[in-house]
Amino acid sequence: MSASLTLLQLASAVKAAVDTADMLQNVWVTAELSDLRSSGGHVYLEMVEKDSRGSVCAKMRATIWRGVWGALCSRYPTLRSTFASGAEVRVRGSVQFHQQFGLSFNITDCDPDYTRDTSRLQLEILAALKREGILEANKATILHQPPQRVAVISAEGAAGYGDFMNQLEHNAYGFRFYTHLYRASVQGAQTSPTVRAALGEIEMCVDLYDCVVIIRGGGATTDLAGFDDLDLARAVARFPLPVVVGIGHERDNTVLDFIAHTRVKTPTAAAEWLVAQSCDALAKAQEMASQIARYVQERLQGELRQTEFLEEKIPLLARRTVDNASARLQQIGASLPLIVQNRLLGASRTLDSALQAVQSLGRRRLAVEEQRLANAAGMLRRDASLQLQRQQERLRQAEQLIHVLDPVNTLRRGYSITRADGKAVTDISAVEPGTEITTTLEKGTLRSTIVSKEQTV
Repeated sequence: MSASLTLLQLASAVKAAVDTADMLQNVWVTAELSDLRSSGGHVYLEMVEKDSRGSVCAKMRATIWRGVWGALCSRYPTLRSTFASGAEVRVRGSVQFHQQFGLSFNITDCDPDYTRDTSRLQLEILAALKREGILEANKATILHQPPQRVAVISAEGAAGYGDFMNQLEHNAYGFRFYTHLYRASVQGAQTSPTVRAALGEIEMCVDLYDCVVIIRGGGATTDLAGFDDLDLARAVARFPLPVVVGIGHERDNTVLDFIAHTRVKTPTAAAEWLVAQSCDALAKAQEMASQIARYVQERLQGELRQTEFLEEKIPLLARRTVDNASARLQQIGASLPLIVQNRLLGASRTLDSALQAVQSLGRRRLAVEEQRLANAAGMLRRDASLQLQRQQERLRQAEQLIHVLDPVNTLRRGYSITRADGKAVTDISAVEPGTEITTTLEKGTLRSTIVSKEQTV
């Protein structure tokens, strides 16, 4: 049987190995702070590191003794506000092993600019977007309710994307969502260009979607640095669809969280938010349906009561109407003789006045018309005489013209008329040699046969 060590001997050997290992002494370490608390002026915490799925892959207890913590806070005034659980820090210290309390890291210094650089960059990006007037642009986009057509930007196979899809597809309400993955790198230097490229692809078919969801699971704060990029921030701010960001954990902040339409804490929370939007829309639709049903029911009840009221009132109204009509008829019957007499007297006086007016007007009109007839008769006689003279003159002129145009007078002046087949010949082409022609002169007629013809130009 081989010799064995006591637990104290084993712990002492581990302590000696740790104390003599130079690589474990006075070294700089980057880690995320967790469970930070203060007691008696000392600071106790845990340093952790997480993988891409957000799971803790390394953990170690750490301590800052009271004297060191006071000196660090005096040297770095902002340390108390930045040194908190969830912060990504760079600290210097040594690994120690205690036989009773185990392994721990004794912090002696820190790099405050390591944490401050990230926040400073975010502030600079936000300031640039504000100067360009687009800081609130994406927040102002209108979100279609409920958003069910979703363009997803994430790394294919990433745990965050898997959690997101699982939450959507197996939601307790059975809502259906139509998603399409646009692949992008969500860690490292390729984050900004690949996410911007995905946004460009979505913009080419922007009418197919209600919103864009950018998701990434948790991890170290430094893993999210790729999202703090000015060009990427501009692309998100200017994007025409609402952008929902679910990056990291609740404590994580990237510049996209400040400019996107909606910020949720994790990819799972992004899916829950989409489901909640559909729940809200369903609740509103159900409430509207209930309101409509209540309104219809109340309206029907009101109309029914109105109908019953009218049914009760109709007999009374009918009797009242008949009584009023009867009384009115009696009044009219009593006053009718007097009304007729007055109307007849008035009509008689009107007829007498009209008759007198017609007689007077007739006499005046007759005198006027007699004078017009007398005037017209005189004018007619004068116009007839003038017209007769004009027509006689026209006849004399026509007679003279006929006399001048008489063919006999033309023949007397030495002209003759040549006819062929009874028609006057006016063109030499109308006759040919051998044609018989008749020539009429002033005192006789010649008959001849054409022997030849000569065309003159």
